[in-house]
Amino acid sequence: MSDELQHFSMGTWIVALAAVTSFIGVFVGIASARKAVTAPNPRQRYLWLAWGALSIGGIGAWLPHYIAMVGFEVYGSVVRYDVLWIAVSFVVPVAAAAVALLIISPPPTKHRLPSASVEIGRLAGGAVLLGVGFTGMDLAIVSSLEIQGSVDTDILLTAASAVIGLVVGAGIMWSISALESRTLRLVASVVVAAGLVAMHYTGVFGLSVTVDPAVARPDGLEVFSILFPVFVLGMLVVTIPITALLMAPDRVAAELELEADMLAAESLAAETQGRELELQ
Repeated sequence: MSDELQHFSMGTWIVALAAVTSFIGVFVGIASARKAVTAPNPRQRYLWLAWGALSIGGIGAWLPHYIAMVGFEVYGSVVRYDVLWIAVSFVVPVAAAAVALLIISPPPTKHRLPSASVEIGRLAGGAVLLGVGFTGMDLAIVSSLEIQGSVDTDILLTAASAVIGLVVGAGIMWSISALESRTLRLVASVVVAAGLVAMHYTGVFGLSVTVDPAVARPDGLEVFSILFPVFVLGMLVVTIPITALLMAPDRVAAELELEADMLAAESLAAETQGRELELQ
């Protein structure tokens, strides 16, 4: 890391805010992806998968990375961000999450019914794809940086960041596929959120800059011009799947209610049959 770089110019509370935001996105995304498995029709299934991809890729991964960039400063230069690379950095993790969720949760057919069993091949494929998406997001965020000079990356720390992204992707896929307990998924989301924040700082600690005052000031966006509207919009958007999850009936409760109705119907039929026999 160059001496000209400062990652905590706004204080270390930025790290906590990024981690909390990541936890919210990941937890809601995992819950949405699991809800897609029990969706009664294809439309609702794809809607839940879409919320899962947006929550994991957008709120859980992308937004915390830009929150962490609030403390990023370069002595002797202004820092701006290129709009095109910002858009790429958002689309990549959301698209990767969408495809990864489709891989581990394929549509049921007459030959393949919904199952709670873990398919290692699909889980590994989804984890790799999600890890690649997170790494692509990190690289796009670095590419969006514009300063009066040049920005270079350390290959080893970039590779370490990619490895963390792969492990985090595997953790998300495993949580969706294997963890039946809400408490376990809650704990897993905390660990994944910490991993995503660690992934970001591992990558940016490998950055080095060369400041050239003779270079013209960049014309991109300031970080707050990106963060404030996106943060508010993201928190509003994530309330939609949260509300839907709270209003949706619990699967276990629904199964127990259905079983109770069936037993009641059988009891009523038996009672009616008994009365008919008495009358005969």
